[in-house]
Amino acid sequence: MKFKPRILICGILPPPYFGHSMMYKMLMESEFIKTYDVTFMNMHFWTYGTHKKVTIAKLWKMARYVFQYIYLILRHRPQYVLYNMSFDKMPFLKDYLFCRLGKLLGCKIVIHDMGQYVQELYDNGSDFYKRLVKKFCAMATASIVLGEGTKDKYEGFMDRKKLVSVPGCVTDFYDEGVRKEKSREYVRVLYFSFLSRTKGVMTAIKAIPEVIKHNKNVRFTFGGPIESDELKNEIDVFITKNQLKEYVEFLGYVDSEEKRTELMRQSDIFIFPTLRDVFGLVLLHAMAEGLAVVASIEGTIPEIVQDGKTGVLFSKGDEFKLVENILMLAKDQDLREKMGHNGRQRYLEMFTLEVYGQNMIKAFNQIIKL
Repeated sequence: MKFKPRILICGILPPPYFGHSMMYKMLMESEFIKTYDVTFMNMHFWTYGTHKKVTIAKLWKMARYVFQYIYLILRHRPQYVLYNMSFDKMPFLKDYLFCRLGKLLGCKIVIHDMGQYVQELYDNGSDFYKRLVKKFCAMATASIVLGEGTKDKYEGFMDRKKLVSVPGCVTDFYDEGVRKEKSREYVRVLYFSFLSRTKGVMTAIKAIPEVIKHNKNVRFTFGGPIESDELKNEIDVFITKNQLKEYVEFLGYVDSEEKRTELMRQSDIFIFPTLRDVFGLVLLHAMAEGLAVVASIEGTIPEIVQDGKTGVLFSKGDEFKLVENILMLAKDQDLREKMGHNGRQRYLEMFTLEVYGQNMIKAFNQIIKL
């Protein structure tokens, strides 16, 4: 019987449904788990309301997870720990502890970096953080990142041969019959993400009155939880002041893939004006459903969206370009459909579950040879 390398994956599974949790859901449904002897540890620290806060509940969870982590390593004896790493200040300390512990227990540590902020943490951190970042990168066997551009962020921290790029994937719910049935009075623009400043929600909100001034047949839908009451109040005031209530709808947190897919199918244009991002998994959902995409140039997004072919890219924060691109697509159904078709084909070639599973297998085979 062929020997299968043993891997302990430390990540998060849905709910909640967001980029990281969906990536691990897909990984656990792929051929990867048949190729290797995989154990999964669901480290569920993340919540929408407290994702950047230290709470008693999180500290209690951490204590339990430490014991569970040690138990799984001692029981399964994995050669590798694939760890979902954060380079935000407080989460980094937690993650460093777990990875150092895994190393002490004889495992090789593979970073699964779904961000691009190692350099940012180093530049903005104290001397203590700078030393810790250097030690951590020296300790890791390799890092799996989401795009080729992300590798540049590790310059000076890790040898480039230890960096492996594996883009994400999403489930394919496409139904050609449903797409062909679309015939509506309005052109519907969808924003589907966390409603936060860093995701560019205010760029989108401020674009609405300019779009409506030139085309009153456009309607906007926002799906996703909102960052804070303060931001909600700011948005409400802006919508009321500019008399936009009939042109915009806020759905809040969408709790299932089926509802998200239905939203995509009801829409004509997908916008993703993020200011700080790495991959934008939701872009793959939009492309899989054949939607034309308008997205900001940030992180690995230019590796996902082909400007002028599968969608339109614009400089982040430039609400005037966002307006221009929405208006261009709103008035040209043929262009929307052409870009949507091209995006669908790109998804099938690069971002399906099958492709993702094979890419992760290739990545780990490469790491094993290091």
